[in-house]
Amino acid sequence: MHSRIRLAGLAGAMALVVACNSDNFLTGGELSTDPNRPTEATSGQLFVGIQAAVWAQLESDPVRVTNLWAQQLLGTNIQYIDIYNYGVSEDVTNGFHASLYTGGGLVDIRRLEAQATAAHDSIFLGVGQVMEALLVGTGADMFGDLTYTHALTSEQNPPLDPQMAIYDSVQALLSRAIVNLAASGPTNVGPASADLAYGGDPTKWTELAHTLKARFLMHTAEVRPTVYPQVVTEASKGITNPADNFNAVFSGNSNEQNFWYQFDIVQRPGYIAPNAQFVALLKARKDPRLSAYFNSDQSDLNDSLIAPNHTQPLVTANEDLLLWAEAAQRSGDNATALAKLNQARALAGLPAESGLTGRPLLAEILIEEYIADFQSIEAWNLYKRTCTPNLVPVVAGAKIPARFLYDASERNTNTNIPAPTSQPARNANDPANTTSDATGAACLGQ
Repeated sequence: MHSRIRLAGLAGAMALVVACNSDNFLTGGELSTDPNRPTEATSGQLFVGIQAAVWAQLESDPVRVTNLWAQQLLGTNIQYIDIYNYGVSEDVTNGFHASLYTGGGLVDIRRLEAQATAAHDSIFLGVGQVMEALLVGTGADMFGDLTYTHALTSEQNPPLDPQMAIYDSVQALLSRAIVNLAASGPTNVGPASADLAYGGDPTKWTELAHTLKARFLMHTAEVRPTVYPQVVTEASKGITNPADNFNAVFSGNSNEQNFWYQFDIVQRPGYIAPNAQFVALLKARKDPRLSAYFNSDQSDLNDSLIAPNHTQPLVTANEDLLLWAEAAQRSGDNATALAKLNQARALAGLPAESGLTGRPLLAEILIEEYIADFQSIEAWNLYKRTCTPNLVPVVAGAKIPARFLYDASERNTNTNIPAPTSQPARNANDPANTTSDATGAACLGQ
C-alpha cells in the first residue's frame, strides 16, 4: 500500500468555512455511507486518513488562531487582523467542530477500532484509541461540552456530554489503549508502515498515551488540583526523549506538504508574523529558540518551519518534562521540579538553573512551557489555566478569548447546540484567574 498521506485537501478544508450542511454531521450522511470510499477499507488505509485528519486539526487554523490569542503570532492581513483583535464568530471557527467527527475523524477512528477488534489486533486497536483520545480531548479543550457518547448514532439532536466527563472518558480510553498496546501474539501487528509517525512501534505509542494522560489531566487541574500527583506519574512514563516525539511527517511532494508551508507560503502569505511580545520575551531571556522559531529580522517564521517537508512536532519530550516539573512543584517536590525543568532547558539549548524554589521556580517552569508550546494550542491552554504570561489584551477592555464557538452548520441541525449568545465565555475546566500563577499579580486578560 502506498502509505504517503494526501494532505493538501485536508489543509484546505481546515482553512475554509463549512458554509452549509443539511445533514447533522454527528449522525447519518458520510458517517454512515460514503460513495467515494470503499465499503471495506483496510485498517491501514483508514489509519492513513485518520493520521492526516488529526494532523490537520493540530496544525491548521485552530493552532494559528490560538497562537494569535496567546500573543506568539500577530495577525497581519484581512481576517487574521480581525481574529487577532478578538473578532470571533461562528464563521471563524466553523469547520473546527465538524472535523472532529467527519471523514478521518471519529467516524473513521471507530471504523478502525471495530476492524482491529474483529481482526484480534489489539495493538492496532490501542493505536486507534490513542488517536481518538487525542482528537476528542483536543475538542474538549476547544469547545468544552461535546456530543461524544451519543455521537455516530441515528439519534436526532444528540445531547452534549459535559466537558469534565469527556476528560474522564479520555483518561479511561487511554488506560485501555495502554493495555492493548502491550498485547503479544501473531494477530497483534499494528499499523506498520501505514504509521508515518512511529512505524507502528507500540512502545512509542504507549509513551505518547502516558504524555497525553499527563496533558489532559493538567487541563483539569485548575478545578481538580488533586490531579498533580497523577500528572507526575503519567509524565514519568511518557515521552522524555526527543527521538520519541509524536511528529507530523511530510515528504514535501505535491499534496504531501507541511501545513504551515501551505498556509504561510502557498495559500495566505503575509497573514501572520511573529508577535513583538513573544520576540521581546525570547530576546530578554537570550533564548536560542528566537532564531529557531523566526527568521533573522523577525518578520516571518524560520525558513525551516515553513519548508514543505518540515517535520512538525505535535507532542514532545519538552512538553512532557515541563508538565512533570510543574506538577512536581505544585505537589511540593521542588527538587524534582528543578531537575525536570533543567532537562527540558537542556533540550532547548539552555543552561541549567540553580537555587530556584517556590513561586520563582513555578514561574520559570510556566514560562518555559509557554515558549516550548509554540505552534501548538497548548500555549493557549497554558495561558487560560495559569494566566502566564500575564498578557495585556490587544483590545482595551476586552478579555482574551477562552473557547471556540460551535459550528453554525451543526447548530442549525442540532437543537442542543446553543446560540452563540447563549454559549459560555469559558469552559468548565477553566474559571478565570484573578491572579497570575507565575507572579501573583492581578490577571490582566481574563
